[in-house]
Amino acid sequence: MARALASWAVLAAMFIWIGYAIALPRFWVYAAIWLGVALYGLLSVDPSLITERRKPAGATLDWSDTVPPAIRMPAMILYAAALLLAVQAMITNRYFSIAVRIQTDRGHRLVSSGPYRIVRHPGYLGMLFACPASVLALGSWLALVPALLYAVLIVRRAAIEDRYLQAELDGYAQFASRVRYRLIPGVW
Repeated sequence: MARALASWAVLAAMFIWIGYAIALPRFWVYAAIWLGVALYGLLSVDPSLITERRKPAGATLDWSDTVPPAIRMPAMILYAAALLLAVQAMITNRYFSIAVRIQTDRGHRLVSSGPYRIVRHPGYLGMLFACPASVLALGSWLALVPALLYAVLIVRRAAIEDRYLQAELDGYAQFASRVRYRLIPGVW
């Protein structure tokens, strides 16, 4: 029980750190609800059930851990490369933001160096591959379904942002004519 409580303390600390980082009041309400219910469950549920849920005994029917090593290892390498590409996009582009906007308050200018010489949205390219690769690297076929749905959302977001930047950011239309592909060279 002490080990489980220590794990929850670490999780609570992570929530607090994230809460300070994103500074959204609704996050604190969400985090308090989640942590409160989780702690209530941890303290109230039969300890043998918690053990069973973490490590089921006996034979199980589970597709979540059947990805063969021949797929897991390349997926791990792809995951690392995709994350590095996304981080390189952030290093190169000081205007890399979660919001689609022209950052006039920060002197927003077109960025066309680094990975932006090859594709217009290298950060999205990294995310597009990182999520599905991560679930395969961890061995889960089942988690691949939501990961692929997330990838579809990334493609949609890149298309929306690209249209917005072409209309609103000085020089972006010319940049788009030079760097033809939004995400995947030779494809789109």
